Amino acid sequence: MGYLGAASEFDEGLAKKLKLSRTDMRCLDLIGRLGPMTAGRLAEESGLTTGAVTFILDRLEEAGMVTRRRDTEDRRRVWVEIVPEAQQRLHRLQQPIAEEMRQLAQRFKADELAVVRDFMRQAKEVFQRQVSGPSPREEGPGAGEQGGSPRR
Repeated sequence: MGYLGAASEFDEGLAKKLKLSRTDMRCLDLIGRLGPMTAGRLAEESGLTTGAVTFILDRLEEAGMVTRRRDTEDRRRVWVEIVPEAQQRLHRLQQPIAEEMRQLAQRFKADELAVVRDFMRQAKEVFQRQVSGPSPREEGPGAGEQGGSPRR
C-alpha cells in the first residue's frame, strides 16, 4: 500500500469512529475549511446534487456535527455550520497524526521539505486536472489523431 492508500485508510477509520460515511466526512471537511455555507454552495463545492446534500446534512445534524439555521434576510436560504464541540472532537481525533507528521518533518532539512511540498502541490494539480476532465481542445474534432493536417 502506498501513501494514498494509507491516507485513504486513515480517512476511512476516522469516518468509522464518527459513524459517518466518507462522503459525509468530505462535506464536513468542506464546511470546516470554507466556513459556514448554504446547502446549495455545499452541493456546488462537493459536486453532489442538492438532494444528496440534504440527505447528508440530515445525517450530520443527527450525529451532532452540524447545525442548520435560516438566513435572517432570506428565510428560504439555510446556512450550515460545524458545531464547535464537533470541531473539537475532529481536532482531538486528528491530533495524533498531526503531531507524528510534525515529528517526521523535523527529520528533514528545509530544502528537502520544499522539494516534497512542490511535488505534492504539482501532484494535486494533476489530480485536479484529471477530475475536471480534458480541455475542449483535447476533446474537439481530430482529438487523438496522429499526424496529417488539421481538420477544417
